[in-house]
Parts: sequence; structure tokens; C-alpha cells
Amino acid sequence: MKRTLALICLATFAANAHAGVKEKKALRAADEKVAAAATQMQTACGNGQLEVKIDWNAVDAMAEQNSEIIKSKGMRLEWVYTQLGDRTVSTMEALGKICADDTDYKGAIAEISIIQVQPKPKYDDYKSVFSLEGTTLSIDNGWYMTRSASDFRTRLLNLF
Repeated sequence: MKRTLALICLATFAANAHAGVKEKKALRAADEKVAAAATQMQTACGNGQLEVKIDWNAVDAMAEQNSEIIKSKGMRLEWVYTQLGDRTVSTMEALGKICADDTDYKGAIAEISIIQVQPKPKYDDYKSVFSLEGTTLSIDNGWYMTRSASDFRTRLLNLF
């Protein structure tokens, strides 16, 4: 089986020109964690192709629009990038664990070829929302609270 992994970030570091060194490093680290998790999900689930598309421009816009609440919670932009990356990784870890546990779900999850990640518009909206259309899994990522794979398992199972 040919395996292809493409990690596409819709925004580049140039688009995040206002970001300082810490923010750029956090963004790059988030991308690297997501790419590693995508590879692990592909291995666990058998996806022939898997692209993870994160709309970093939308993350920057959300952070700008919610700057007061982010500041009031003692957060910084680099932590916002880290949170989105970690929540995306947790989703892919949950999918990988489901594939390891159940061959029927594994067959359905293996058909996912795109994971599209968007931020939720309000920083204090902590619940991530998942939807599946064809072979595209869309994630509207929530914020502020750390999540693990087990937090997303039931909602992901309900997609299939």
C-alpha cells in the first residue's frame, strides 16, 4: 500500500509575520507534532492518503478577536498554537486507538483522506466539534482546556 502524508498549513510563517520567534517556533512545533500524529494514524488505520489542513490564518484571526479574554486567562499566542496542535493530535490519537480496537471502524476511518482543522471563533468555547462529509473529517477545535484522545473517542465513534 502506498502511503502518502501531506501536511498542509494554509498559512505560512510569512502570513504570521507579526509573530515573534517564540510564536514561530510554537507554530513549527505544532505542525511537526501534527505530522507525526498523522503518520501514526495512517499506520494504525491504513489510510492510503492523509492530508491535514490547518487554517493558521483563522487561528490568528480568532486570537486577535479574542485578545482580551486570552490575555485575561494569562495565555500567549504561542500557547494558542500549541493548544490547537495538541487538540488535533489528540483527535488523531483517538482515531488510531479506535482502529486498533475495532476492525469495522478501522475500515471506515481508513477512508478519511483529509482532516480539515478550523478554530472555534470564541476562545472560551472549549468543546471541539467533529463532522464527516465523504472522506473529509472537519474539526472545529475548541480552546483553553487540554484534551486527550479519550475525551474525543465517543464523539468520533458517533460520526460513523
